[in-house]
Amino acid sequence: MTICDLRTDAVLRVEFADGSDGKVGLRELLLRAHEITDLALTMPPAFAGALRVLYVIAARVTGLDKIVDAGGDPGDEWQQRRNEALRRGRFVGAEVDKYLETHSSRWNLFCARWPWWQDPRLGEQAELKSSNTFDIRRPDDNKPIWWRHTHKGHAPDLSVTDALELLLIHHYYGSGGTGGTRTVGQTRSQHMSAGPLRSTVTFYPLGANLFETLIAGIPSPAFGADLTGEDLAPWETTDLHDPLGVPPEPTWPARLLVGQSRHALLLTPDPTGEAVVGCHLTWGWKHKHPPLRDPYSIEERNSQGEWKPRRASADRALWREVDALLADRETTQRPAVLSSALSLPDDMLDRLRIRAVGFDQDRKATNNAWSTSVTPPIIRYLDEFDPARANGAEALTTAAKEVATAMINELRKAYRALGNGSSAKSDKEAPWVQPAQRWFWPRAEDLFWRSLAEADFAEPHRAFQRIALGAITEATRPVADSPAVAREVTKAKRALTKFVASKNPRPRKEKPGGN
Repeated sequence: MTICDLRTDAVLRVEFADGSDGKVGLRELLLRAHEITDLALTMPPAFAGALRVLYVIAARVTGLDKIVDAGGDPGDEWQQRRNEALRRGRFVGAEVDKYLETHSSRWNLFCARWPWWQDPRLGEQAELKSSNTFDIRRPDDNKPIWWRHTHKGHAPDLSVTDALELLLIHHYYGSGGTGGTRTVGQTRSQHMSAGPLRSTVTFYPLGANLFETLIAGIPSPAFGADLTGEDLAPWETTDLHDPLGVPPEPTWPARLLVGQSRHALLLTPDPTGEAVVGCHLTWGWKHKHPPLRDPYSIEERNSQGEWKPRRASADRALWREVDALLADRETTQRPAVLSSALSLPDDMLDRLRIRAVGFDQDRKATNNAWSTSVTPPIIRYLDEFDPARANGAEALTTAAKEVATAMINELRKAYRALGNGSSAKSDKEAPWVQPAQRWFWPRAEDLFWRSLAEADFAEPHRAFQRIALGAITEATRPVADSPAVAREVTKAKRALTKFVASKNPRPRKEKPGGN
Protein backbone atom coordinates (compact mmCIF):
# COMPACT_ATOMS: atom_id res chain seq x y z
CA MET A 1 0.00 0.00 0.00
CA THR A 2 1.28 3.46 -0.94
CA ILE A 3 1.64 5.55 2.20
CA CYS A 4 1.99 9.26 2.89
CA ASP A 5 1.50 9.78 6.62
CA LEU A 6 0.84 13.49 7.12
CA ARG A 7 1.84 13.17 10.77
CA THR A 8 5.43 12.21 10.04
CA ASP A 9 6.20 12.71 6.35
CA ALA A 10 7.80 16.08 5.60
CA VAL A 11 5.25 17.55 3.17
CA LEU A 12 4.30 20.88 4.81
CA ARG A 13 6.36 23.95 3.84
CA VAL A 14 7.29 26.25 6.74
CA GLU A 15 9.64 29.12 7.54
CA PHE A 16 11.71 28.87 10.71
CA ALA A 17 12.66 31.70 13.05
CA ASP A 18 16.24 31.75 11.70
CA GLY A 19 14.90 32.60 8.23
CA SER A 20 15.41 29.16 6.69
CA ASP A 21 12.69 27.24 4.87
CA GLY A 22 11.98 23.56 5.21
CA LYS A 23 9.37 20.83 5.16
CA VAL A 24 7.91 19.12 8.20
CA GLY A 25 5.23 16.62 9.09
CA LEU A 26 2.15 17.63 11.06
CA ARG A 27 3.53 16.39 14.39
CA GLU A 28 6.77 18.36 14.03
CA LEU A 29 4.84 21.41 12.87
CA LEU A 30 2.75 21.38 16.04
CA LEU A 31 5.58 20.57 18.45
CA ARG A 32 7.80 23.28 16.92
CA ALA A 33 5.06 25.81 16.17
CA HIS A 34 6.69 28.28 18.58
CA GLU A 35 9.92 28.01 16.55
CA ILE A 36 8.20 28.38 13.18
CA THR A 37 7.62 31.91 11.93
CA ASP A 38 4.97 31.03 9.38
CA LEU A 39 3.72 28.60 6.79
CA ALA A 40 5.69 28.89 3.53
CA LEU A 41 3.07 27.76 1.04
CA THR A 42 3.59 28.55 -2.63
CA MET A 43 -0.07 29.02 -3.60
CA PRO A 44 -1.75 31.85 -1.64
CA PRO A 45 -5.29 30.36 -1.50
CA ALA A 46 -3.85 27.32 0.26
CA PHE A 47 -3.12 29.53 3.28
CA ALA A 48 -6.85 29.89 3.94
CA GLY A 49 -7.40 26.14 3.84
CA ALA A 50 -4.27 25.16 5.76
CA LEU A 51 -4.94 27.66 8.55
CA ARG A 52 -8.53 26.46 9.00
CA VAL A 53 -7.40 22.85 9.25
CA LEU A 54 -4.71 23.81 11.76
CA TYR A 55 -7.16 25.95 13.77
CA VAL A 56 -9.33 22.87 14.30
CA ILE A 57 -6.36 20.74 15.34
CA ALA A 58 -5.04 23.51 17.62
CA ALA A 59 -8.45 23.81 19.27
CA ARG A 60 -8.55 20.04 19.84
CA VAL A 61 -5.10 19.75 21.43
CA THR A 62 -5.58 22.79 23.71
CA GLY A 63 -9.18 22.09 24.74
CA LEU A 64 -10.29 25.34 23.12
CA ASP A 65 -12.93 23.38 21.21
CA LYS A 66 -15.01 23.14 24.38
CA ILE A 67 -17.31 25.55 26.18
CA VAL A 68 -17.04 25.18 29.95
CA ASP A 69 -20.08 26.04 32.08
CA ALA A 70 -18.48 27.98 34.91
CA GLY A 71 -21.58 29.91 35.86
CA GLY A 72 -20.59 33.07 34.01
CA ASP A 73 -20.23 34.16 30.44
CA PRO A 74 -18.86 31.13 28.52
CA GLY A 75 -17.15 33.48 26.10
CA ASP A 76 -15.21 35.16 28.92
CA GLU A 77 -14.17 31.81 30.37
CA TRP A 78 -13.02 30.61 26.94
CA GLN A 79 -10.96 33.77 26.44
CA GLN A 80 -9.23 33.20 29.78
CA ARG A 81 -8.30 29.65 28.76
CA ARG A 82 -7.07 30.90 25.39
CA ASN A 83 -4.81 33.44 27.10
CA GLU A 84 -3.50 30.74 29.44
CA ALA A 85 -2.58 28.66 26.38
CA LEU A 86 -0.77 31.68 24.92
CA ARG A 87 1.18 32.16 28.14
CA ARG A 88 2.40 28.53 27.90
CA GLY A 89 3.83 29.54 24.54
CA ARG A 90 3.75 26.12 22.91
CA PHE A 91 1.59 23.06 22.32
CA VAL A 92 1.86 20.29 24.91
CA GLY A 93 3.56 17.26 23.34
CA ALA A 94 1.40 14.69 25.14
CA GLU A 95 -1.80 16.36 23.93
CA VAL A 96 -0.50 16.56 20.35
CA ASP A 97 0.40 12.85 20.37
CA LYS A 98 -2.91 11.91 21.96
CA TYR A 99 -4.91 13.66 19.24
CA LEU A 100 -2.83 12.36 16.35
CA GLU A 101 -3.00 8.79 17.69
CA THR A 102 -6.73 8.94 18.36
CA HIS A 103 -7.29 9.19 14.61
CA SER A 104 -4.19 7.23 13.64
CA SER A 105 -5.78 5.56 10.60
CA ARG A 106 -6.91 8.84 9.06
CA TRP A 107 -3.70 10.73 8.27
CA ASN A 108 -2.55 8.71 5.25
CA LEU A 109 -3.03 10.83 2.15
CA PHE A 110 -3.21 7.74 -0.07
CA CYS A 111 -4.99 5.21 2.16
CA ALA A 112 -7.34 2.95 0.18
CA ARG A 113 -10.04 3.05 2.89
CA TRP A 114 -9.64 6.45 4.58
CA PRO A 115 -7.52 8.80 2.44
CA TRP A 116 -7.16 12.11 4.28
CA TRP A 117 -10.05 14.47 3.39
CA GLN A 118 -10.92 12.46 0.29
CA ASP A 119 -13.71 10.11 -0.80
CA PRO A 120 -12.43 6.59 -1.60
CA ARG A 121 -15.68 5.75 -3.42
CA LEU A 122 -14.71 7.99 -6.33
CA GLY A 123 -12.50 5.27 -7.76
CA GLU A 124 -15.74 3.53 -8.79
CA GLN A 125 -18.18 6.44 -8.93
CA ALA A 126 -16.24 9.07 -10.92
CA GLU A 127 -13.93 9.37 -13.89
CA LEU A 128 -10.20 9.69 -13.51
CA LYS A 129 -8.77 13.06 -14.54
CA SER A 130 -5.18 13.98 -15.31
CA SER A 131 -2.97 16.11 -13.07
CA ASN A 132 -3.67 19.03 -15.45
CA THR A 133 -7.31 19.13 -14.32
CA PHE A 134 -6.30 19.07 -10.68
CA ASP A 135 -3.57 21.73 -10.96
CA ILE A 136 -5.37 25.05 -11.34
CA ARG A 137 -2.11 26.70 -12.46
CA ARG A 138 -2.23 24.74 -15.72
CA PRO A 139 -4.60 24.81 -18.68
CA ASP A 140 -7.00 21.87 -18.52
CA ASP A 141 -6.43 18.99 -20.95
CA ASN A 142 -8.54 20.50 -23.72
CA LYS A 143 -8.05 24.21 -22.91
CA PRO A 144 -5.91 26.59 -25.04
CA ILE A 145 -2.22 26.66 -24.12
CA TRP A 146 -0.84 30.02 -23.00
CA TRP A 147 2.16 30.14 -20.70
CA ARG A 148 2.19 26.55 -19.40
CA HIS A 149 2.72 24.04 -22.16
CA THR A 150 0.72 21.16 -20.74
CA HIS A 151 -1.99 19.37 -22.66
CA LYS A 152 -3.85 16.07 -22.82
CA GLY A 153 -0.73 14.24 -23.92
CA HIS A 154 1.57 16.01 -21.44
CA ALA A 155 0.51 16.03 -17.78
CA PRO A 156 3.59 16.14 -15.52
CA ASP A 157 3.34 14.55 -12.10
CA LEU A 158 2.80 16.75 -9.06
CA SER A 159 4.85 16.67 -5.88
CA VAL A 160 2.93 15.53 -2.82
CA THR A 161 3.48 18.96 -1.25
CA ASP A 162 1.93 20.76 -4.23
CA ALA A 163 -0.89 18.21 -4.40
CA LEU A 164 -1.74 18.82 -0.75
CA GLU A 165 -1.96 22.57 -1.32
CA LEU A 166 -4.17 22.02 -4.37
CA LEU A 167 -6.41 19.64 -2.41
CA LEU A 168 -7.06 22.43 0.10
CA ILE A 169 -7.68 24.97 -2.66
CA HIS A 170 -10.30 22.79 -4.33
CA HIS A 171 -12.11 22.20 -1.04
CA TYR A 172 -12.41 25.95 -0.39
CA TYR A 173 -12.23 27.68 -3.79
CA GLY A 174 -13.34 24.89 -6.13
CA SER A 175 -15.17 25.76 -9.33
CA GLY A 176 -18.88 25.52 -9.97
CA GLY A 177 -20.66 24.34 -13.09
CA THR A 178 -19.47 21.39 -15.14
CA GLY A 179 -16.96 19.06 -13.52
CA GLY A 180 -16.18 15.37 -13.39
CA THR A 181 -19.13 13.02 -13.85
CA ARG A 182 -20.12 11.06 -10.72
CA THR A 183 -22.68 8.27 -10.49
CA VAL A 184 -24.37 7.58 -7.15
CA GLY A 185 -27.22 5.09 -7.38
CA GLN A 186 -29.55 6.33 -10.08
CA THR A 187 -28.04 9.82 -10.05
CA ARG A 188 -25.46 10.60 -12.71
CA SER A 189 -24.29 14.20 -12.78
CA GLN A 190 -21.30 16.41 -13.56
CA HIS A 191 -22.63 19.61 -11.99
CA MET A 192 -20.55 20.97 -9.11
CA SER A 193 -21.36 23.80 -6.71
CA ALA A 194 -18.75 26.47 -6.05
CA GLY A 195 -16.54 26.14 -2.97
CA PRO A 196 -17.49 28.09 0.18
CA LEU A 197 -14.72 30.71 -0.23
CA ARG A 198 -14.81 31.02 -4.00
CA SER A 199 -14.14 34.58 -5.24
CA THR A 200 -13.76 35.98 -1.69
CA VAL A 201 -11.08 37.77 0.31
CA THR A 202 -10.55 36.57 3.91
CA PHE A 203 -8.43 37.77 6.83
CA TYR A 204 -6.40 35.92 9.47
CA PRO A 205 -4.48 37.08 12.58
CA LEU A 206 -0.72 36.67 12.21
CA GLY A 207 1.37 36.38 15.36
CA ALA A 208 5.10 36.40 16.01
CA ASN A 209 5.21 32.63 15.45
CA LEU A 210 2.93 29.90 14.16
CA PHE A 211 1.76 28.95 17.65
CA GLU A 212 0.47 32.49 18.28
CA THR A 213 -1.06 32.59 14.80
CA LEU A 214 -3.04 29.40 15.38
CA ILE A 215 -4.31 30.23 18.86
CA ALA A 216 -5.28 33.80 17.88
CA GLY A 217 -7.13 32.54 14.81
CA ILE A 218 -9.50 30.11 16.54
CA PRO A 219 -12.96 31.74 16.39
CA SER A 220 -14.57 32.45 19.73
CA PRO A 221 -17.53 30.31 20.84
CA ALA A 222 -19.42 33.61 20.98
CA PHE A 223 -19.41 33.44 17.18
CA GLY A 224 -20.54 29.81 17.22
CA ALA A 225 -23.00 30.05 20.11
CA ASP A 226 -25.80 28.65 17.96
CA LEU A 227 -23.55 26.04 16.32
CA THR A 228 -23.61 23.44 19.10
CA GLY A 229 -23.95 19.70 18.58
CA GLU A 230 -21.77 16.78 17.48
CA ASP A 231 -18.79 18.44 15.90
CA LEU A 232 -16.55 16.30 13.69
CA ALA A 233 -13.89 17.15 11.13
CA PRO A 234 -13.85 15.03 7.93
CA TRP A 235 -10.91 13.01 9.27
CA GLU A 236 -12.71 12.35 12.58
CA THR A 237 -15.87 10.75 11.21
CA THR A 238 -16.48 7.00 11.21
CA ASP A 239 -18.84 6.92 8.22
CA LEU A 240 -18.73 8.28 4.69
CA HIS A 241 -21.45 10.86 4.10
CA ASP A 242 -24.35 10.35 1.72
CA PRO A 243 -23.66 12.72 -1.22
CA LEU A 244 -27.40 12.74 -2.02
CA GLY A 245 -28.35 13.56 1.56
CA VAL A 246 -28.72 16.90 3.31
CA PRO A 247 -25.44 18.33 4.69
CA PRO A 248 -25.37 18.46 8.50
CA GLU A 249 -25.98 21.67 10.38
CA PRO A 250 -22.77 23.63 10.98
CA THR A 251 -21.19 23.21 14.41
CA TRP A 252 -18.35 24.99 16.18
CA PRO A 253 -15.46 24.84 15.48
CA ALA A 254 -14.84 21.90 13.10
CA ARG A 255 -17.84 21.89 10.77
CA LEU A 256 -17.70 25.67 10.72
CA LEU A 257 -14.08 25.66 9.49
CA VAL A 258 -13.59 22.37 7.60
CA GLY A 259 -17.09 21.07 7.00
CA GLN A 260 -18.39 23.28 4.20
CA SER A 261 -16.65 21.81 1.12
CA ARG A 262 -18.85 21.19 -1.91
CA HIS A 263 -16.32 19.02 -3.74
CA ALA A 264 -15.18 15.42 -3.56
CA LEU A 265 -11.63 14.40 -4.48
CA LEU A 266 -9.46 11.33 -4.66
CA LEU A 267 -5.76 11.57 -5.49
CA THR A 268 -3.93 8.96 -7.55
CA PRO A 269 -0.28 8.53 -6.48
CA ASP A 270 2.55 6.96 -8.41
CA PRO A 271 3.84 3.57 -7.11
CA THR A 272 6.40 5.27 -4.85
CA GLY A 273 3.93 7.62 -3.16
CA GLU A 274 6.24 10.54 -3.90
CA ALA A 275 4.13 12.11 -6.64
CA VAL A 276 0.49 12.51 -7.73
CA VAL A 277 -0.29 11.48 -11.31
CA GLY A 278 -4.04 12.14 -11.49
CA CYS A 279 -7.22 12.61 -9.53
CA HIS A 280 -10.94 12.15 -9.36
CA LEU A 281 -12.57 15.58 -8.94
CA THR A 282 -16.34 15.93 -8.81
CA TRP A 283 -19.32 17.02 -6.73
CA GLY A 284 -19.52 16.15 -3.06
CA TRP A 285 -23.09 17.17 -2.30
CA LYS A 286 -26.27 17.76 -4.28
CA HIS A 287 -28.18 19.58 -1.56
CA LYS A 288 -27.02 23.00 -0.36
CA HIS A 289 -25.22 23.49 2.91
CA PRO A 290 -27.15 25.53 5.50
CA PRO A 291 -26.34 29.26 5.29
CA LEU A 292 -23.37 30.33 7.36
CA ARG A 293 -21.43 33.52 8.01
CA ASP A 294 -17.69 33.11 7.80
CA PRO A 295 -15.68 34.45 10.79
CA TYR A 296 -12.79 35.56 8.56
CA SER A 297 -14.75 37.57 5.98
CA ILE A 298 -15.72 41.22 5.74
CA GLU A 299 -19.49 41.15 5.39
CA GLU A 300 -21.17 43.69 3.09
CA ARG A 301 -24.86 44.58 3.03
CA ASN A 302 -26.23 44.35 -0.49
CA SER A 303 -29.13 46.32 -1.97
CA GLN A 304 -31.59 43.70 -0.65
CA GLY A 305 -30.28 44.15 2.89
CA GLU A 306 -28.52 40.76 2.90
CA TRP A 307 -25.04 40.31 4.34
CA LYS A 308 -22.58 38.79 1.86
CA PRO A 309 -18.80 38.18 2.08
CA ARG A 310 -16.69 40.77 0.29
CA ARG A 311 -15.51 39.60 -3.11
CA ALA A 312 -11.83 39.57 -3.98
CA SER A 313 -10.57 41.92 -6.65
CA ALA A 314 -7.20 41.72 -8.36
CA ASP A 315 -7.27 45.53 -8.67
CA ARG A 316 -7.85 46.22 -4.97
CA ALA A 317 -4.84 46.34 -2.64
CA LEU A 318 -5.06 45.22 1.00
CA TRP A 319 -4.79 48.73 2.46
CA ARG A 320 -8.12 49.64 0.87
CA GLU A 321 -9.77 47.00 3.10
CA VAL A 322 -8.31 48.32 6.36
CA ASP A 323 -11.16 50.71 7.21
CA ALA A 324 -13.61 47.77 7.06
CA LEU A 325 -11.31 45.71 9.29
CA LEU A 326 -11.12 48.31 12.04
CA ALA A 327 -14.80 49.01 12.68
CA ASP A 328 -18.32 47.86 11.91
CA ARG A 329 -20.19 50.27 9.66
CA GLU A 330 -23.74 50.57 8.41
CA THR A 331 -22.92 48.62 5.26
CA THR A 332 -19.91 46.53 6.38
CA GLN A 333 -19.05 44.31 9.32
CA ARG A 334 -15.48 43.37 10.14
CA PRO A 335 -14.42 39.70 10.42
CA ALA A 336 -15.68 38.21 13.67
CA VAL A 337 -12.24 36.79 14.44
CA LEU A 338 -10.96 40.35 14.93
CA SER A 339 -13.61 40.96 17.57
CA SER A 340 -12.30 37.82 19.28
CA ALA A 341 -8.84 39.41 19.31
CA LEU A 342 -9.91 42.26 21.60
CA SER A 343 -9.23 40.21 24.74
CA LEU A 344 -5.80 38.91 23.71
CA PRO A 345 -2.84 39.79 26.00
CA ASP A 346 -1.62 43.38 25.65
CA ASP A 347 1.84 42.50 24.37
CA MET A 348 0.32 40.34 21.64
CA LEU A 349 -2.10 43.06 20.58
CA ASP A 350 0.89 45.31 19.95
CA ARG A 351 2.48 42.91 17.44
CA LEU A 352 -0.46 41.09 15.86
CA ARG A 353 -0.74 41.62 12.11
CA ILE A 354 -3.43 40.54 9.67
CA ARG A 355 -2.94 38.34 6.62
CA ALA A 356 -5.33 38.79 3.70
CA VAL A 357 -5.94 35.94 1.25
CA GLY A 358 -7.79 36.86 -1.93
CA PHE A 359 -8.75 34.84 -4.99
CA ASP A 360 -10.32 36.82 -7.83
CA GLN A 361 -12.60 34.30 -9.59
CA ASP A 362 -15.98 34.12 -11.23
CA ARG A 363 -18.62 31.85 -9.72
CA LYS A 364 -17.96 29.03 -12.18
CA ALA A 365 -14.55 28.12 -13.56
CA THR A 366 -12.49 31.22 -14.36
CA ASN A 367 -9.57 32.01 -12.05
CA ASN A 368 -8.18 35.50 -12.60
CA ALA A 369 -5.57 36.17 -9.91
CA TRP A 370 -4.71 35.24 -6.35
CA SER A 371 -2.81 37.15 -3.71
CA THR A 372 -1.77 37.22 -0.10
CA SER A 373 -0.48 40.25 1.81
CA VAL A 374 0.11 41.31 5.39
CA THR A 375 -0.71 44.51 7.28
CA PRO A 376 1.51 46.15 9.88
CA PRO A 377 0.31 45.67 13.48
CA ILE A 378 -3.10 47.40 13.43
CA ILE A 379 -5.15 45.68 16.15
CA ARG A 380 -4.55 48.69 18.41
CA TYR A 381 -6.35 50.77 15.77
CA LEU A 382 -9.63 48.86 16.18
CA ASP A 383 -12.59 51.08 16.97
CA GLU A 384 -12.71 49.87 20.59
CA PHE A 385 -9.13 51.02 21.21
CA ASP A 386 -8.67 54.02 18.91
CA PRO A 387 -11.89 55.27 17.30
CA ALA A 388 -10.08 58.30 15.87
CA ARG A 389 -7.78 56.09 13.82
CA ALA A 390 -10.59 53.72 12.83
CA ASN A 391 -12.59 56.68 11.51
CA GLY A 392 -9.45 58.20 10.00
CA ALA A 393 -8.80 55.03 8.01
CA GLU A 394 -12.28 55.30 6.55
CA ALA A 395 -11.73 58.96 5.67
CA LEU A 396 -8.43 58.15 3.95
CA THR A 397 -9.72 55.23 1.87
CA THR A 398 -12.83 57.18 0.86
CA ALA A 399 -10.74 60.20 -0.16
CA ALA A 400 -8.31 58.07 -2.17
CA LYS A 401 -11.14 56.40 -4.05
CA GLU A 402 -12.93 59.68 -4.78
CA VAL A 403 -9.78 61.48 -5.92
CA ALA A 404 -8.80 58.54 -8.14
CA THR A 405 -12.28 58.47 -9.68
CA ALA A 406 -12.15 62.21 -10.36
CA MET A 407 -8.68 61.85 -11.88
CA ILE A 408 -9.87 59.08 -14.21
CA ASN A 409 -12.94 61.05 -15.27
CA GLU A 410 -10.90 64.15 -16.08
CA LEU A 411 -8.36 62.15 -18.09
CA ARG A 412 -11.14 60.61 -20.13
CA LYS A 413 -12.66 64.04 -20.77
CA ALA A 414 -9.28 65.42 -21.82
CA TYR A 415 -8.66 62.56 -24.22
CA ARG A 416 -12.17 62.87 -25.69
CA ALA A 417 -11.74 66.63 -26.15
CA LEU A 418 -8.81 65.96 -28.47
CA GLY A 419 -11.11 64.11 -30.84
CA ASN A 420 -9.62 60.73 -30.00
CA GLY A 421 -12.89 58.97 -29.23
CA SER A 422 -16.59 59.70 -29.17
CA SER A 423 -17.07 58.37 -25.64
CA ALA A 424 -13.73 57.40 -24.05
CA LYS A 425 -15.70 55.70 -21.30
CA SER A 426 -13.29 52.80 -20.96
CA ASP A 427 -9.60 52.71 -20.10
CA LYS A 428 -8.93 51.15 -23.51
CA GLU A 429 -10.50 54.16 -25.20
CA ALA A 430 -8.55 56.54 -22.94
CA PRO A 431 -5.00 55.13 -22.80
CA TRP A 432 -3.82 57.63 -20.19
CA VAL A 433 -5.97 56.06 -17.47
CA GLN A 434 -4.00 52.88 -16.78
CA PRO A 435 -0.59 54.61 -16.56
CA ALA A 436 -2.11 57.20 -14.22
CA GLN A 437 -3.52 54.52 -11.96
CA ARG A 438 -0.22 52.63 -11.89
CA TRP A 439 1.41 55.86 -10.69
CA PHE A 440 -1.34 56.83 -8.26
CA TRP A 441 -2.18 53.71 -6.22
CA PRO A 442 1.27 52.65 -4.90
CA ARG A 443 1.95 56.21 -3.76
CA ALA A 444 -1.53 56.46 -2.28
CA GLU A 445 -0.79 53.32 -0.26
CA ASP A 446 2.42 54.82 1.13
CA LEU A 447 0.51 57.97 2.09
CA PHE A 448 -2.25 55.90 3.73
CA TRP A 449 0.07 53.95 6.03
CA ARG A 450 2.09 57.05 6.90
CA SER A 451 -1.05 59.05 7.71
CA LEU A 452 -2.51 56.19 9.75
CA ALA A 453 0.67 55.79 11.79
CA GLU A 454 0.88 59.55 12.44
CA ALA A 455 -2.89 59.91 12.97
CA ASP A 456 -2.90 62.66 10.35
CA PHE A 457 -6.35 62.81 8.80
CA ALA A 458 -6.65 66.52 8.06
CA GLU A 459 -7.74 67.35 4.51
CA PRO A 460 -7.34 63.80 3.13
CA HIS A 461 -8.54 64.75 -0.36
CA ARG A 462 -5.88 67.44 -0.63
CA ALA A 463 -3.24 64.93 0.43
CA PHE A 464 -4.19 62.53 -2.36
CA GLN A 465 -4.63 65.42 -4.82
CA ARG A 466 -0.87 65.94 -4.96
CA ILE A 467 -0.40 62.33 -6.00
CA ALA A 468 -3.19 62.52 -8.58
CA LEU A 469 -1.73 65.64 -10.19
CA GLY A 470 1.60 63.88 -10.46
CA ALA A 471 -0.12 60.85 -11.99
CA ILE A 472 -1.74 63.01 -14.68
CA THR A 473 1.64 64.54 -15.49
CA GLU A 474 3.36 61.15 -15.75
CA ALA A 475 0.58 59.54 -17.81
CA THR A 476 0.58 62.31 -20.40
CA ARG A 477 4.34 63.00 -20.45
CA PRO A 478 5.00 61.20 -23.80
CA VAL A 479 2.70 63.69 -25.62
CA ALA A 480 3.09 66.69 -23.32
CA ASP A 481 4.90 68.75 -25.96
CA SER A 482 1.67 68.99 -27.98
CA PRO A 483 -0.03 72.36 -27.33
CA ALA A 484 -3.47 70.78 -27.61
CA VAL A 485 -2.58 68.07 -25.09
CA ALA A 486 -1.01 70.62 -22.74
CA ARG A 487 -4.19 72.69 -22.88
CA GLU A 488 -6.48 69.74 -22.02
CA VAL A 489 -4.16 68.46 -19.30
CA THR A 490 -4.20 71.88 -17.67
CA LYS A 491 -7.98 71.86 -17.76
CA ALA A 492 -8.02 68.37 -16.22
CA LYS A 493 -5.76 69.46 -13.37
CA ARG A 494 -7.86 72.56 -12.70
CA ALA A 495 -11.04 70.49 -12.62
CA LEU A 496 -9.45 68.01 -10.24
CA THR A 497 -8.27 70.82 -7.98
CA LYS A 498 -11.75 72.32 -7.95
CA PHE A 499 -13.25 68.94 -7.02
CA VAL A 500 -10.81 68.53 -4.14
CA ALA A 501 -11.54 72.04 -2.89
CA SER A 502 -15.24 71.15 -2.74
CA LYS A 503 -14.38 68.13 -0.58
CA ASN A 504 -11.90 69.88 1.72
CA PRO A 505 -12.97 73.55 1.67
CA ARG A 506 -10.83 76.07 3.49
CA PRO A 507 -12.27 79.08 5.32
CA ARG A 508 -12.16 82.34 3.45
CA LYS A 509 -9.66 84.92 4.63
CA GLU A 510 -11.30 88.12 5.79
CA LYS A 511 -10.28 91.30 4.00
CA PRO A 512 -8.41 93.89 6.06
CA GLY A 513 -10.85 96.21 7.75
CA GLY A 514 -13.77 93.90 7.16
CA ASN A 515 -16.51 93.39 9.76
